[in-house]
Amino acid sequence: MNFESLANELLLDIFEYFNAIQLLHTFHDLNIRFNKLIYLYLQSYPLDFRSISKQDFDNICQKNLPLITNQIISIHLSNDDDTPEQPNLFFSFGFHFQQFTKLQSLSLYYIRSTDLINNIIHDCPHLIYLKISKCNFDDHMEKAQICVNNIWNLIKLKYCYLDIPFCNNFHIPLSTIISLSLENLSIANDLFNINDLICLFQHTPNLQNLNLRIEDTSYNEQFPFIIPLLSKLKISFKGSLDTLKNLLQNMPTLSELIIETDGIYIDGYQWEQIIINYLYKLNVFRLLMFYKIDVEKNINDEIDQSLESFQTKFWLHDHQWFVRCDSNTEYGFIYLYTLPYGFKKFYNLASDMSKSTCSIDKKYHISNYVNSLSLDYFLLRFASQFPLQFSNINHLELSFPFDDVLWSILSKFNRLISIELVSIIHPDESDRPITHLRLLLNRAINLYSITMDYLIMSQLSLVQIINKSIRRLDLIANDGHFYGLECISLIQSFLGDQCEVLLINIENRSIVLDLVEKMPNLRALTFQCQDDQWGDSNESLLIEDEFIQWLKHRLPSNCLVVRDESELSAIRLWIR
Repeated sequence: MNFESLANELLLDIFEYFNAIQLLHTFHDLNIRFNKLIYLYLQSYPLDFRSISKQDFDNICQKNLPLITNQIISIHLSNDDDTPEQPNLFFSFGFHFQQFTKLQSLSLYYIRSTDLINNIIHDCPHLIYLKISKCNFDDHMEKAQICVNNIWNLIKLKYCYLDIPFCNNFHIPLSTIISLSLENLSIANDLFNINDLICLFQHTPNLQNLNLRIEDTSYNEQFPFIIPLLSKLKISFKGSLDTLKNLLQNMPTLSELIIETDGIYIDGYQWEQIIINYLYKLNVFRLLMFYKIDVEKNINDEIDQSLESFQTKFWLHDHQWFVRCDSNTEYGFIYLYTLPYGFKKFYNLASDMSKSTCSIDKKYHISNYVNSLSLDYFLLRFASQFPLQFSNINHLELSFPFDDVLWSILSKFNRLISIELVSIIHPDESDRPITHLRLLLNRAINLYSITMDYLIMSQLSLVQIINKSIRRLDLIANDGHFYGLECISLIQSFLGDQCEVLLINIENRSIVLDLVEKMPNLRALTFQCQDDQWGDSNESLLIEDEFIQWLKHRLPSNCLVVRDESELSAIRLWIR
């Protein structure tokens, strides 16, 4: 049977196994029928330019995209190390977002210009979904204010996710525009006090789902009005119990509360009264409390009293909400949380004791919510004594070497996308069980990125790795430099041969040419070089960048070469 003779429904089912980039590269312009099916696909799936090769990006922007701008409903653009300078290159092809008349969803990553973000948002008046992740606002309040107002001024926007790291005491400004459309809002890396929240709700009156961090040092701060539509609230809270109660009592329609508290202790009796008196519709409750007990007190007795307050009929029978308390008895640090653990990151401050209101039912000790985990020596030791298991880890920070406890903590490795290996001092440096690491890497069938130092990399080059999904190597850790022989070993290794994205510190500039020429799959390279004389001083901005010019004269003409705007000692190449 001829492939083109298949029914449209079957072809669309086959298209489900491709992303939009692959479809355009493979099937676009074969014939009119296939084009129509691709357009139908693009009405449901994003045009995701993350982790694309420069050649594919150039080809799509030059050949495919001009023909389908009025078909695209969702776009992802990124300026990370996988695709350096991608947004600027996108605009260099003559595109502007006003051409994408049906665009409803936009995701921007690692963009470092408030002006650029402003211009993009201004040209996307029909957005329903907006995500700005790992981007930087300039330390310019007026520009940031314009950007926030532009977002709140999008008349169809319902979903907004802002993850903007701030520095120098610069915070995201509050909107002065009222948005009647915005219903779902998540803001990371910024702190709000109660007055900020009041302003936020006044300018976003139809919020139904909110995720942010609250830190308020005032005592018994009053919240002046009811929030009638809010049904889901996820907050990290640092402040007084009275302030928290005053906030929650104005949210009578809340059905889901996910809350982390820091430095405040609220026992089970108090939580029970808050929920009964104010949160009548609550059916999902996830709690994580971090607090400290005076070490002069009896830690065991204090924990037992705390757990007793969570063992009333309300907790054990009416809702079946169980809690667990992990503690460091030497310093009095306490983590108390509902079971199963319901947060994306798991915290453990060298805990040495754990108690729970739950029976030994194993399902309550398995967390499906955690996707980022830091497994150090203390957590490995803790997990060897108390039940703990994670099944959906995407990112793992792992102390190396590690022991067999790891296999009992992580029940599955198929969701692991990135791993960061942290070398620790070992009693016998010759006894570094690289076979453990080899087994882990080969079991993680979807692993894309590894961060490690050059010592671990040199050991991995000596063992058999068969995982073909590993395409990104970050070898900048611990400031070690790769010299000539080490780079030859990297180039000749299995991981080096299939590597597409490489971050590395090198001894001299000639190594760059070897890496680009001899690593056949390398498409993006970020490096720091010992003989690069370019400094972070203002004087460097006034002279010609000799190193950049040296690279441009020796690398292929289609290779993009730029300095990292946030780390001038780093140079980024988008090669092929």
